Amino acid sequence: MTTVTTLASTATLECSDVYPPRQNGESWNTSNCTTATCIEGKVTVTATVCPNVTLPICTNGRKPVKIYEQNGCCFHYECECVCNVWSGSNYMTFDGQMYNFQQNCSYYLVKEIISKHNLTITRSNNCDPSDSTFCPLALSVTYQSVKAVLTQVKTSGTPTNVVYVNQKRVYPAYSNSVMLLYGTDMEITAVIQDINTRIVYRGSSFSIDLPYSLFGGNTEGQCGTCDNSQANDCRSPNGQIESCSESAGLWTLPGTSCVSPSLPSVTATAQPLTSSSHHPNPTTQPTCKPAICELLMSSLFTPCHSFISPAPFVSSCTYEICNGGNDTCSSLEAYAAECSNAGVCIDWRSDTNGLCEHRCPNNKVYMACGPSVEPTCNDRYNRKFQADVTSSANYTQEGCFCPQGTTLFNTVYDTCVASCDCVGPDGKPKQPGETWTSECSSCECDQDSMSVRCEPVTCPEVQKPNCSEPGQQLTNTSQGCCTTQTCECNLNPCAGPVTCPLGFQLHVSNRTCCPSYECVPKGVCVYDMTEFKPGAKIPTPQTVTEAPLEEVSFAAVSSGTGGDVQEESFIPAACQECYCSPDTHPTTKLNVITCRPVVCHTNCSEGFEYQPAAGQCCGSCVQKRCILTTSGNNTVQIIEVNNTFVPPGDKCVQYTCEEINGQIVMKETRTSCPPFNPLDCEPGTETTDASGCCTTCRLQSVCQVESQQIIVEVNHCVSAVPVNVTSCVGHCRSSSMYSAAANSMMHQCECCHEATTSMKQVELTCANGSTLQHSYSQVESCRCRTETCSAGATTRAQRRRRR
Repeated sequence: MTTVTTLASTATLECSDVYPPRQNGESWNTSNCTTATCIEGKVTVTATVCPNVTLPICTNGRKPVKIYEQNGCCFHYECECVCNVWSGSNYMTFDGQMYNFQQNCSYYLVKEIISKHNLTITRSNNCDPSDSTFCPLALSVTYQSVKAVLTQVKTSGTPTNVVYVNQKRVYPAYSNSVMLLYGTDMEITAVIQDINTRIVYRGSSFSIDLPYSLFGGNTEGQCGTCDNSQANDCRSPNGQIESCSESAGLWTLPGTSCVSPSLPSVTATAQPLTSSSHHPNPTTQPTCKPAICELLMSSLFTPCHSFISPAPFVSSCTYEICNGGNDTCSSLEAYAAECSNAGVCIDWRSDTNGLCEHRCPNNKVYMACGPSVEPTCNDRYNRKFQADVTSSANYTQEGCFCPQGTTLFNTVYDTCVASCDCVGPDGKPKQPGETWTSECSSCECDQDSMSVRCEPVTCPEVQKPNCSEPGQQLTNTSQGCCTTQTCECNLNPCAGPVTCPLGFQLHVSNRTCCPSYECVPKGVCVYDMTEFKPGAKIPTPQTVTEAPLEEVSFAAVSSGTGGDVQEESFIPAACQECYCSPDTHPTTKLNVITCRPVVCHTNCSEGFEYQPAAGQCCGSCVQKRCILTTSGNNTVQIIEVNNTFVPPGDKCVQYTCEEINGQIVMKETRTSCPPFNPLDCEPGTETTDASGCCTTCRLQSVCQVESQQIIVEVNHCVSAVPVNVTSCVGHCRSSSMYSAAANSMMHQCECCHEATTSMKQVELTCANGSTLQHSYSQVESCRCRTETCSAGATTRAQRRRRR
């Protein structure tokens, strides 16, 4: 239908009665979905004609959404591209394909096949280095140059949702040029308004909502391809279509290391969500039917059934509980969150008999349908973010909120206050009547004016300190808001250590600033630039012309402590013995040197005489005689020089005292006698030499038969028993006498020979067993027989007979 309205115009062709003026033939949009056109000065208004629309069937089971065109008048229907993951391992792709996958690695969830909007969404499980059992799910949303990471950290042992934007932690609500972040303690929502994208993170579950008009047919990753067809949802990076549980593990981020989970992953067969799967046949229901899972199909969630099918969440809930899983409420939480995103808020936790109760801190209360952005004490914050979230979508969020009558102070400190009037310098709230000190001012949250009132801090009066000690100087010191004067040390004017003279040592005393140096006595004597301890002998001259007659004392004299020490004229006399005494001189503080005359010892032992030494204090005992101590009775015998002494008990030794080169030497002479046996002498022939040392005699002749038992052995043949063999043994007379007639020495020799013999035989046994008769001579008698002294004896061969 076209409505023509004629407006007055002062020009023929232009429409100048509208603002701004329009040219002839110009068209523009007006309110109520109409188009105005200027035709020859007249404005014609025509209603906008929209094309017919059809309602598509969405394979993900969701209700199609109405999308208005840019003019805001016409619209069309699109299927939502929503990817859900809950319990960390239950996946439902953009087109409703459901599968189970659990691996600890980093994966692409959403990646553009052809990069148009620079959007990438990945997931990973980053374990806490201090607690390997805490591996929270982390979502990384990268859009253009902004990267937001949605994850969890442990605060006081409780997992807490946190957000990092370009590696800096932010506290929702937060916004920058491309992204809006808001949320509660239970969930965080990231909205990218330029591309109408929405990501909701809940710790172990999340959802990704993309507009079909911008991303249709251009996504890949674990969330599949958003094209309202399940046939290509499980596509691997190389383009092959596989089962979802297999292709999901191939979407790893390059350069990341994968860690096998501590528990074996549960892989469920991917099942398409067809219309029949939305309402399962009762005959195929499993025998395990947890009551808590039936809540999803109950009237409690009925308002949401027309928007989002509960069937996938019922299946995952049943599978989780019936297979011993410990995450009972995750499927219900995920479905309730999707209902909230669709604008249907359901307060369901109170119907679980406490199984899924969410406990809030003491200062907060739980709300199932709380505001997306909780109001704070900052009005500018409230106006900015509440308006931004309302313009994005009018959603509610589940979480913990400040109770009625209180207000959240801000999102950083997370404190609920009854009054927003006073804020301390640290940015924290102050209650009425509370006082504090800030920048040298004493401040109070005034109860009457409900504002901060500050007054300068009053400093107390202090007395000026006395800094008169060496090295001290007066210094002004700021302590808090007040200035005080203190004595500080300046070591530059301090005197250095002094050099102490001999006999003194440096003693250092610590004072307030400068150390005190003092030379104190060591308790020693000083002489000839040498220190001597008490009791030590002082060296004195060893040669003198006259010995001292009386004892004298000497000491060193000091001119003052720390100054030079001068010695008195201490020249020890000869023949003096000087020692360092323990006594201290009252003036010099050095120990006194005490001297006394040397006492000479003139009493010499027997055989020695005292002789003075020229130029020496004392002489010495000089030996003048030989001293002999006999070994028998220890008698001391003094022998004069050139005299001889023979001990009465030993005539064979004599001692002679001689002086050789000025030294007294005693020489011992000992006589050796030939062997003497009185039994071998002819009676009456014994004589002794002149010294009485040696006795000799004329030997008598003795020649006799001796026998001995021997084993006879001849040519390896031996006698069976010892044989008695006799021989002549003894000595006969021999002599040497000078013969005048021969004019030479005459020698007479007699030898002990056999006188009579007899032949004996003995039987010998040989090694081969044969026997042999052996003959030998048996001596019967012996006598002395004259022999030629140089002649030798001959032997006579014996005969042997073998048998």
